[in-house]
Amino acid sequence: MERVMGEPVCALAADTKVETPEGGLTIRSVAGKVLAVFTREPQGRVRFRMMQNIRKTAEQQPILKITLENGQSFRVAPQQVMFKKDMVECRAVALQPGDALEPAFHYPVDYRFHDSKGAALRSAASWRVHSVGPDGTADLYTFGVNRTGSFFVSAGVLCKAEQP
Repeated sequence: MERVMGEPVCALAADTKVETPEGGLTIRSVAGKVLAVFTREPQGRVRFRMMQNIRKTAEQQPILKITLENGQSFRVAPQQVMFKKDMVECRAVALQPGDALEPAFHYPVDYRFHDSKGAALRSAASWRVHSVGPDGTADLYTFGVNRTGSFFVSAGVLCKAEQP
């Protein structure tokens, strides 16, 4: 993925939740604070690292809603960088239904599970994108994460943060 100079890599809608030791918290509710967020280290270990410089960067910008195969969804700006399977960077706007995203956790390959509506699915050891589409506008927030530069939204997928 080519990065355009000055274009943000982290742009969450105000109501998007990030995973903290206190559970999922909206990014708007933690603006101005320093707190731990769920992340993954380069060696693959999932742990908490400090999220800092949490701030609003824009008001009422176009938003995409990303819905996963398990029924979970979250809202980001089109420029938010996500991690597809094997840590491949991809802007939210380029995601397609069926794309496999890096998960916080996953079921083993071929494990049968049910989505939020009760439909039976088989695991691919990741969370697959069900749909991506426009979802109105929202204030945008960004932040950095110490050491890893990444974080998990509460829907369970890994996203890129700004450099702290």
